[in-house]
Amino acid sequence: MRPRSFIPAVLALGALLAHGEDPLPAADETSAKVLEKVNAYRKLAGQPAVKMDEELSKGCRAHAEYLKTNEGQPSTQGLGAHKEDAKLPGYTIEGEKAGGSADISFEDPVPSIDGLMATLFHRVPLLDPGLEKIGFGAIHGDKGWYVVVDVMSGRKGGGKATGKGPQPVLYPRDKQKDVPHEFSGELPNPIPDDKDGRAGYPITAQFPGGIPVKEASVGLKDADGKLLDCWVSSPEKPADARYQRNTICAMPKDVLKPGATYTVMMAAKVGGRPWSAEWKFTTEGVAEVKPPDKK
Repeated sequence: MRPRSFIPAVLALGALLAHGEDPLPAADETSAKVLEKVNAYRKLAGQPAVKMDEELSKGCRAHAEYLKTNEGQPSTQGLGAHKEDAKLPGYTIEGEKAGGSADISFEDPVPSIDGLMATLFHRVPLLDPGLEKIGFGAIHGDKGWYVVVDVMSGRKGGGKATGKGPQPVLYPRDKQKDVPHEFSGELPNPIPDDKDGRAGYPITAQFPGGIPVKEASVGLKDADGKLLDCWVSSPEKPADARYQRNTICAMPKDVLKPGATYTVMMAAKVGGRPWSAEWKFTTEGVAEVKPPDKK
């Protein structure tokens, strides 16, 4: 597993031809599949579907092209992939805006959404209740993919407290099955104290912005009732204050087991009132069968 910075895109046919390259096969189909995957995750999290916006996608395509044109440039490495330098070739105002509002990935476009969801900081905007539309663009360069997904510009309102009190977006959801086992890695790294480069799939509760979330606590138990060690970050004690938002996250210190059911217990003071939740999810794969004891 290697840390990476995430953001998405599918480049226009004309731009690809202008650079003497084969066009991205079935670009419209790829864009549709990316949108389908994003909405599948949002449905699992109980959130409304979003639409693909062509204007936002133009900016994503421009930023993907900028990253490809300047691959190898120090300024485009790490979190610099979210920015554009007006002195470098391929700079556009639209691309600069998209870069600052996007999740960026360097994997195949459709599977990249799975990778983004297996993180903390890049998952949160994808599941934002106020997100209404996204942009997407991608291009393949000499060093791999540049995938740009604008997950910020299409946000409106949403996520506000209701008369029943603030309801967080929980992920994985209660009774969800086929949950992945592992954190995919991201920049900035939310678990800098990690020693072996591997961790379990992130568990998150996203609260509406502007509502104080304090005294967060999280417990994670396996099917045998054993309490597992987790890194816990919250608005009060964020892994990175720039990107934590109003989210509580538990990151298991070990990769989750296949076909296993886990129980999450989470609590906090939200808006000055006690809040708690308990739910279960099951990981993908077949459970490991222990050999019978020999007598």
